Amino acid sequence: MFPEIWCVAIRKNENDGESILNGTEKPFIVLPNTKSMWCADPFLFEKEGRLYVFFEVLDYMKRKGLLGYREVTESGFGDIKVIYEGDSHLSFPFIYEENGTVYIIPESFHSSKLFRLKCTEFPDSWEIDKTFTEDKLVDTVMLERNGTRYYISQRVEEADVFNRVDLFYEENGELKECAANPVKLDLADSRGAGKVFEHNGELIRPSQDCSASYGSALYFNRITRLDKNGYEETPVKTVFVHDINTDVKREFCGIHTYNRLGNYEVIDLKLPAKFNLRNSVGAFIKLFKR
Repeated sequence: MFPEIWCVAIRKNENDGESILNGTEKPFIVLPNTKSMWCADPFLFEKEGRLYVFFEVLDYMKRKGLLGYREVTESGFGDIKVIYEGDSHLSFPFIYEENGTVYIIPESFHSSKLFRLKCTEFPDSWEIDKTFTEDKLVDTVMLERNGTRYYISQRVEEADVFNRVDLFYEENGELKECAANPVKLDLADSRGAGKVFEHNGELIRPSQDCSASYGSALYFNRITRLDKNGYEETPVKTVFVHDINTDVKREFCGIHTYNRLGNYEVIDLKLPAKFNLRNSVGAFIKLFKR
């Protein structure tokens, strides 16, 4: 009856070198939700000179996450478009392009498998292209280093416990598990919070602090080792929700995703829980169907 609510925020910096790691003074523009859904887990993607934000779309009535996007232009932002609905909850749409084809690896641990979506007509048509593994992996990010494609994820062994980092690598099209898994075991800052990005010549992995509450803070971790036999990282910065300036006068209480592309940055922000009739009706319908 009183669901948490998330929203997406974006800002454009003067140049590529500016980022949340350098400062949080410049305000983020909060993108409005609709009455029937909210958005979180934003990822930026550019295609043919046009900029998009892909994200999780939480539908109150359906009581699960769908995948969607909205276009970003110099004059404003497009409407929220839903692009894919699965049988279970989906979120964290890690998006990338390879040989002209666009793919999304969503967070799909409720389905007990990690799969990939292929775009058949950008940006609205998607289909399952490949299943990597039948395992409960959360918030998977992929990156290539020294000719090897790596996947950093979190394996869920208990309900809602995301206290480990697991490393995988691709070999002959198959996902291989690092023998050292879990390569990190720490409840406070393990769960992924966005793509690995380069900053001042170093690889940075965003992660989220969920120790006190869901979305307590963002951690930025410098990757000091990444190979088939192990992974190591060192925290370099922590960003709390109260560090973030926005263009709206609202009291946010959480933050848990960060991504960047060129001089654009996106985050998500949590609002205090409040009564929502659509969410209550959706909960009743879901309970009745059981």
